Amino acid sequence: MIHHIAISTKDPETLRTFYISIPGISFEKDHFYQDGRLRSSWLLAGIVRIMIEREEESKAPHALIFSATKKEERVKIDSLFGDSFIERTDYTKYFKDPDGNRLGFSSYPEPWD
Repeated sequence: MIHHIAISTKDPETLRTFYISIPGISFEKDHFYQDGRLRSSWLLAGIVRIMIEREEESKAPHALIFSATKKEERVKIDSLFGDSFIERTDYTKYFKDPDGNRLGFSSYPEPWD
């Protein structure tokens, strides 16, 4: 069972703001260094926890794909990210987060349109 998916970034504040704008993702809590700087943010995507973590060198999965099986979800996603899509298949639309990590929304098993 997966505990969390970690995405590293030099700028966790920007990435946290971006990810919580994605439908279906909610903020859980922040963790700070002793000096008060943000160390990591924990987000929830259904039962999967995403950790945005401060690192000097960004590392991320090849692509993080979110589910968009409901028509109303896809309409909202198109309105929020429609200008940002860089690629699409019959089931998935891809875009990038502020650090250039590849993300997507999948409508599988139904085609997007």
